[in-house]
Amino acid sequence: MSPLRCVDRRRRSREIIALTTAFSAALVVGLTGCSSSDEPDVQVVPPATAAESPPLAAAPEGDIIPLDLPVTATAFDSGTESLVLLSGHELVYFSPAADAPDNVNRVTLPSAGSDLALDGQGHALIAAGDSIAQVDLSSGDVGFLPLGNDEDGGAEFTAVTAFGDGSIVAGTADGAVLTEGRSVPGLVSADVVIASGEHLAVIDRRQSMIAEVFPDRETRGFALRAGNGATNAATDGRGRVFVANTRDGELLVYSLDRLVLRQRYPVPDSPYGIAYDAGNELVWVTQTGLNEVAAYVLDTGIPVEVARYATVQQPDSVAVDSAGGYLYVSSGTGGGVQRIQLEAPDED
Repeated sequence: MSPLRCVDRRRRSREIIALTTAFSAALVVGLTGCSSSDEPDVQVVPPATAAESPPLAAAPEGDIIPLDLPVTATAFDSGTESLVLLSGHELVYFSPAADAPDNVNRVTLPSAGSDLALDGQGHALIAAGDSIAQVDLSSGDVGFLPLGNDEDGGAEFTAVTAFGDGSIVAGTADGAVLTEGRSVPGLVSADVVIASGEHLAVIDRRQSMIAEVFPDRETRGFALRAGNGATNAATDGRGRVFVANTRDGELLVYSLDRLVLRQRYPVPDSPYGIAYDAGNELVWVTQTGLNEVAAYVLDTGIPVEVARYATVQQPDSVAVDSAGGYLYVSSGTGGGVQRIQLEAPDED
């Protein structure tokens, strides 16, 4: 090869890199500079949904707790040892120790619930229509939390979480993030709110985007695309966020100390439900197209699958009891809740 041709190829390579860098910078500026969902440069996609599961090809692992309700969200409260489930206009919670629990508690919500979170103080938080309901899992008492400011009255809540300082943060269908007396606008929709240590982030499903949020300053920070169909997310509580990119079939891993996409790994067949196992440092992801759930370790350059189980049909949500060593997978079609006893991953 002649030196001239070699130099020419290097020059073209530098030009391609420069163009790629400029395009990436323009994309980030376009995402972070949007202050209103009405601006013409905001590009939206139809929100991704879980694939409809096929009939079961294998018997689910572990035990099945019978429950004839379509479950949309699952959580485990370690303080009260309660399995907490969201199903339409009902919050259902009970001790999952028995195969057929007779201590099932039911709370009727004012509207169909869209999101469920735990505050770490024995309460369940539910985004339900224009209300954020707070249920005491010990007494069954129900209260409603005022969020936002006077201009936010009548907001349709889509997401809720508890922040590290004890405050409650909620997202709305029109893209605002609300705390008591404060409002951060600028998204198209705020569908998942993630509190991780001192950091707060939001998943906007209509833009398939993750964005930093600073409620104390009432402003939004950097934002990055999360594929073409981000749906659900979980966190390790230390600044890492794990996102299910359902439409593209991926597991995405971000850091929030500086919003960066750290890892991207193919998880086909509609990854949807997602949970973090703090005890074993695993990320669990359901695949509704397969009726399976898989676990990944993330301490290497890429996620590594270390466990996989057949699940109930339509495994739309998953939760982990790290202390007790159980995984709970809930059916979105009324097929019950699956309880799987976990083992520590093989160190080899």
